[in-house]
Amino acid sequence: MTEVLSVMIISCLIILILTAVAKPLRIVLRFILSAAVGGCCLWLCNRFGLPVGVNPATLFTVGLLGAPGFLGLIVLSFFL
Repeated sequence: MTEVLSVMIISCLIILILTAVAKPLRIVLRFILSAAVGGCCLWLCNRFGLPVGVNPATLFTVGLLGAPGFLGLIVLSFFL
């Protein structure tokens, strides 16, 4: 009886921990994926003649803001 109760408590704790970690982990993974895709897009822009640097600041901007950040960097490259 105590073994069954122990397994149930451990299972509930594991489920509780996984649900608590799922949302922050999803946010971090979305940021990393957005930064990677944005980095590839910035690299392609450099290949086609738009002078946008690929560095940690631009990757952070694209990762945080997504497509609007990418377009903002493109527009900003025309003014600087």
